[in-house]
Amino acid sequence: MSFFDHNLALLKQASEPLAQALLFMHGQRGEPDAIGPFAVETAKNGQPTLRYTDLEGGRSTYLHSPYDPQREAEQYAQRLLEAHPKGNFTICLGLGLGYGVEEVLKRLPEDERVLVFEPHWDLFYLAFCHRDLSFLMGRKNLTLTCDREYSGSMWNYMNLFELAGFQGLRWVTSPAFENLPYSSSFKDVAEKVRYEMMTVGGNVQTLMVMGEMQQMNIVLNFPHILDHPPFENLIGAFKGRPGVIVSAGPSLEKNMHLLKELDERAVIIAVDTAVKPLMAAGITPHVVVTGDPQEANYRHLKGVDLPEAYLIAEPQSPVNSLRDWTGPRFICSFHDNMMRWVDRVLGSRGKVIVWGSVAVMAYDIAVKLGCDPIVFIGQDLSFPGGRTYTGGTVFETEDRQEMTVDALQKRGTPLINMEDIYGQPVKTNRQMYAYLGFLKNRFDDPEVRDRALINATEGGILMHPRIKVMSLTEAIEGYMGERFDVWGTLQQAHRAGNPISYPNLLSELDSLLAALRQSEEYTQRGIELVGRTLEALEKEDGSQAARGEVVEQYNRMIAMRKFVTHHEEAGKMIELANQSGIFAFAQGVKNVKRVDNEPISNEYLKRACYHYHTLFVSSREAIARMIPLFEMAREQARERSTRSGAALAVQAR
Repeated sequence: MSFFDHNLALLKQASEPLAQALLFMHGQRGEPDAIGPFAVETAKNGQPTLRYTDLEGGRSTYLHSPYDPQREAEQYAQRLLEAHPKGNFTICLGLGLGYGVEEVLKRLPEDERVLVFEPHWDLFYLAFCHRDLSFLMGRKNLTLTCDREYSGSMWNYMNLFELAGFQGLRWVTSPAFENLPYSSSFKDVAEKVRYEMMTVGGNVQTLMVMGEMQQMNIVLNFPHILDHPPFENLIGAFKGRPGVIVSAGPSLEKNMHLLKELDERAVIIAVDTAVKPLMAAGITPHVVVTGDPQEANYRHLKGVDLPEAYLIAEPQSPVNSLRDWTGPRFICSFHDNMMRWVDRVLGSRGKVIVWGSVAVMAYDIAVKLGCDPIVFIGQDLSFPGGRTYTGGTVFETEDRQEMTVDALQKRGTPLINMEDIYGQPVKTNRQMYAYLGFLKNRFDDPEVRDRALINATEGGILMHPRIKVMSLTEAIEGYMGERFDVWGTLQQAHRAGNPISYPNLLSELDSLLAALRQSEEYTQRGIELVGRTLEALEKEDGSQAARGEVVEQYNRMIAMRKFVTHHEEAGKMIELANQSGIFAFAQGVKNVKRVDNEPISNEYLKRACYHYHTLFVSSREAIARMIPLFEMAREQARERSTRSGAALAVQAR
């Protein structure tokens, strides 16, 4: 059997579409020794090696050793793993004939996640015809792609990402591969992987740190949800009208004075961080957006007196931010677990997409408003001039922090070297880089395909094929000549109100509270089952009856975990309130080692019991904190229902 036939039989089990593509190519080309610039030759030791010839320059280079490609790969793999011993997610950029990848895989644990990306289809086909690729086809947790779009394969790979088990990322490539025609895609893949891992990891870490805080703020802000109109009233209200998103990057000082000209020529949408610098310059934004749950974020709005400006707030914001705002308010929704329930019960508050930064939230609000063009200012996403924020933010005026790159470096903050819109070097950090990636993905959405997107920041790194880079003066002259009634449109949407069916709301709250109390009871049962399982383990004497008792109690304990989250909506709220407990449980269970095909030992079961005990206790504590909050929300709803009924009775008379 030829290498091709052998490899094809294995591939069919993993990817029938890829196997069919290779079979079609086989019908056209057979099993050649050369395709285009790639040629398979015989090395001195008799193994196949690979030569690449630049068809324009005529220069030839070997991608594997012309003497002993196997030995070369062994040495490379040894050096790589010595340099990066702790990584457990591996990205192989370039396959060639597979020597390097094979030797690396031999030295990795079988359960390690691996992505192999070979962007040269002809090269992959030659490898398929000339080497046994069983090391690729038969390995679990391995994703292989030759697709230069790579999005589908990236999705498959990222689905394997588990923060609880993540120890580090390992890159496998060869300098010889970096001179090939499509080697630029290696950098694209590297950036995409880093961005996606930061996204996944960032989301999980954010939930661990702030998940319960987000949910608690939403319930504490329940009166505002009931009393203020939803952002839904504003969706599409400014279709075809210019919108300017004001962020607090260092470049804001260059052009924010021009906003004074735009009171009736654009919707000015300010992130909360930029409000105090704008006020100091005598500028009133039409809209201010806020959504960060941390209490420290309230300081950006503390003492702000803008009775005309409209606040668009997600209820996970600090209670003081909504309570102390002196102007009118709209309530939006990130549509996470708690707000998904609110949106279902009360009607949509107006879904807003956010990730990590209030500037991302502001952009989606501009999109939902229908703004065209959407103009960014102060959106550096980097630190031009060695500064991290514009002057006048609370970090500088109240905290007296040194808002410079030098201060970040002194604190050990990892920084990334980038090029700004002028081609000049500038530094950014991982968070800003992640926000850039998120926004760039959003710019490709069909929703904004026919709209103008403009970066008028006059600095920073916000670049994308869809983004026009220009000064704010040019944007005003080119796109903001027509006057329109911004304040009147906002006022009209606000007057549309917030109709609520209080009987339905009270019924839903009663149902939710009943589910939480039931789940609290299940956590107590789970704790008791952990105790019974440990007792059964202590009494286990090797008899069939004793072993049966252990198995029965252990299985009941495991099943009880699902009962705790039996109610779909309440269960998700419990999980959000207990992210740290769930993460600790996941880490603990992952670290309880068991050899495949060996009987489960009593020691294994004991350690598992301790981790389940931690999960049940942390869940019970989370539920105990939630119930009083929802009881308070129910009382607030009941009071408003009574007032609403009394008002209707007066009107009827």
